[in-house]
Amino acid sequence: MKRSKKGKKSLQKLIQDIVFKQNLPNRVIKGGKVRLVYVVPKFSLSSDRTMIFDLNEKNGERDIELKVSHRFIDNPN
Repeated sequence: MKRSKKGKKSLQKLIQDIVFKQNLPNRVIKGGKVRLVYVVPKFSLSSDRTMIFDLNEKNGERDIELKVSHRFIDNPN
């Protein structure tokens, strides 16, 4: 068996405390859009990485993964 030349990527899962929240909805209607803000402590993210927010429904079963590129994080370095 040949070894891949790309090498292994390590995945890291860090749970961040939320510093500030704004415009959190009680519910979202079907087909609707909601814009909200979460602020976490400063961190750096390299250009080949993405951040994944796991959003879980309170007292429910639905979950969503929101993948965010390093380009959308304010002052990543």
